[in-house]
Amino acid sequence: MKRLEKTVNSITLRAEDGSSLRVGYDNRGEPYRKGVSLYLEEPGYTRMCGVFIEDWEARELRDLLNMLYPALPQHQRGSENG
Repeated sequence: MKRLEKTVNSITLRAEDGSSLRVGYDNRGEPYRKGVSLYLEEPGYTRMCGVFIEDWEARELRDLLNMLYPALPQHQRGSENG
């Protein structure tokens, strides 16, 4: 992924080819439902694919990402890219 655009409730990751992954808070219009929607988008298409995951599934995804990419100590952040 090339770029990261962040708003209050979502982020968009953009690849070099123009495709993107948008991830954001969602409740599917139901007041007692909580979760995250993920959308894969290609240039020239409105929306290619969308997936809704419940809040507990989002936590499992977060835990997996934290395990695969543990947080670096504050003094080491930013040194990975350079």
